[in-house]
Amino acid sequence: STLCPYTTLFRSLLPVTLAIAGAVALSPAGATIARWVKNTLGVPHASGALFALPAPGRLLVSGQGGSWIISADGSARRLGSWPEASWSPHGLYVTTFRRDELAALNPHGSTVWALGRAAVSAPRWYPPSGYRVAYLSKGSLRIVAGDGTGDHVLARGVATVAPAWRPGHPSGPYEVAYVTDGGRLVVRDADGARVAWTAPLRGPAQLAWSASGTRLLVLRAGSALLFGPGGQRVAHISPGGTILDGALSPDGHKLALLVHGAVDRVEVLSVSSPRSAPRSVFSGAGLRQLAWSPNGRWLLVSWPDADQWVFVRVAGRPRIDAVSHIAEQFGARAPSGRRFPSLDGWCCQRWPTGR
Repeated sequence: STLCPYTTLFRSLLPVTLAIAGAVALSPAGATIARWVKNTLGVPHASGALFALPAPGRLLVSGQGGSWIISADGSARRLGSWPEASWSPHGLYVTTFRRDELAALNPHGSTVWALGRAAVSAPRWYPPSGYRVAYLSKGSLRIVAGDGTGDHVLARGVATVAPAWRPGHPSGPYEVAYVTDGGRLVVRDADGARVAWTAPLRGPAQLAWSASGTRLLVLRAGSALLFGPGGQRVAHISPGGTILDGALSPDGHKLALLVHGAVDRVEVLSVSSPRSAPRSVFSGAGLRQLAWSPNGRWLLVSWPDADQWVFVRVAGRPRIDAVSHIAEQFGARAPSGRRFPSLDGWCCQRWPTGR
């Protein structure tokens, strides 16, 4: 393989190269490392199985074969045939759902509580206490206590966008962000009718708060927006392509974006200086998702077309670790038609106790 940066030359050769190969690039500060992968798609010399995570914590994934918890030593526990899952703030529990059921499990897969509700999706726990869970059900946003009691409707006419809790004091107030089907972003108190602020929002979106609760990230297809705690827009980022996924680092200082263009690329930006030039840390054809390690030193990039997970170290000495045969390990055992597992969270980051 030949080392080269992701540059104009890369773009000019791309149409020919993509017919036979994927491209991988790592561009850390002070050095540029890139690798052309010939005759195959993916990172060469990747491990044939996941033996360990490169950083502490546990990874939650879901695929056609169900939901799994993967420990730092690489051991995996199947939770059951759930299509999606999410961590409680400290990793003590996991929420999962099927079409008409919401459930909370312990990390061993035992059901702690369950609710029968119509068309359940996108359950999210309140950080740092986990005393509330927000989820969608048949066009409504519902709230249930962390012990499964007090389930009720908070808002109707809600779009199919996962809600996002604003991290705060363990005793509240419990503010949650969601999107209405009329195209408005709303932040309101989940225990009352008080609306903190709203903003117009067109098109599908993805919502995420920084760990401090001072920034709300809104991802749309062509741009990323950052709002302050009072609803003021503090940044508008246009990466020059379609945003496939994005995530704030655990400390809230960095934003990682997965951008689809002539080739998919992963860029890391400073939240405090969003107009500064982004740092391209990885690229390849057919990338899908991102997840930060709890210590903020690694990014996990899912690459379904290569059947790989790629771990990119974005802090300290640059490094790429890749693992192949992911669909076989965490998907269905059928030889064809596997659904590549989704990344549901890399736990656990330390949440602040105050605003």
